[in-house]
Amino acid sequence: MKIENLSVLEQLDLLRIRSTADIPPHEFLFEWNGTPCFARGELVAVTGKAKSGKTYLNSILMAACAGNGPLGLTRISDKPLKAVWIDTEQSEDTTCEILRDRLSAMIGDQPDDEQYHVFNLRRINRTDRMSLILSAIAICQPDLVIFDGIRDVVGDINNYEEAQDTIGQLLSVASEFHPCIVCVLHQNKAVEDKTLRGALGSELQNKSYETYECSKNTETLIFTIKQTATRKYDLPNAIHFCLSSQGLPVACSSGEEDNDIQELDLRDVFRQSLRGRSEVRAGALKAEVKMRYRITSDVTYSQMILEAVRQEIVVRRAVSNHEVYYQPGPNLYEQSINFGG
Repeated sequence: MKIENLSVLEQLDLLRIRSTADIPPHEFLFEWNGTPCFARGELVAVTGKAKSGKTYLNSILMAACAGNGPLGLTRISDKPLKAVWIDTEQSEDTTCEILRDRLSAMIGDQPDDEQYHVFNLRRINRTDRMSLILSAIAICQPDLVIFDGIRDVVGDINNYEEAQDTIGQLLSVASEFHPCIVCVLHQNKAVEDKTLRGALGSELQNKSYETYECSKNTETLIFTIKQTATRKYDLPNAIHFCLSSQGLPVACSSGEEDNDIQELDLRDVFRQSLRGRSEVRAGALKAEVKMRYRITSDVTYSQMILEAVRQEIVVRRAVSNHEVYYQPGPNLYEQSINFGG
């Protein structure tokens, strides 16, 4: 029986949250450098200016559904995740090229059509798109939905009633079928204005569990993915990447040099950051080191931790493909060795 057919008292009793309620905690699809992200049953906003790397982020998420993705994004589940990608912006040949060429290169295999359900709705009338999208989610029942872009299902992006209805429908299907729904929406066109466009952007921002901002430095050609809002786990550092000769995202420095990094004493760095603990999760240790020593580059930290492992200053313990811990190594308290030495 639908909830609308119940009495008011019955509806309120059904909707009431009690302290003794057996409600499971949020389940996350991925970890990004050790930080849980992209929760099931929630909306996630991805935003940025035009050509700022939003589609690359979508590709990275899709790749991580098959296994460990690039740039430190790892799948939490032992089993591959089913993904639905809704493309309303690009041409069919571009969508196919991303699926056939880019994604296959990122996962090292031809994408499985049973795992990846990709739909291009650009030629479908706007008024019919939302119904098809909701049907695709109900039929495919994916773990991850990438909706690029949500602006193309509304007539007036500044109509609050239309915005509330659109976001409400997505929240409803997310609650019913429990996927994480990633909604892509451009920022306002003014360079200095980074807010999401229109009433639709305001409603999406308010109802999203997390927001990720994509940007591109047109001089260095370095892309940045930054978590700008979250209801739970803060991603401590921005993700920087550039494109390989094959057009694939690869980790790189932000382009900002870390001051006096060559003068750091690796043993002192990890003594201070471990703080006497017998074991620290990889993501937590990275966040601690980068914050304590003001390291901006993920590449620099990767070089430091690899060198620390090589010198047996710390020991790496992998619990699984997506869960790694570091422990004090036999040489942690030996004489000092500089990072540059």
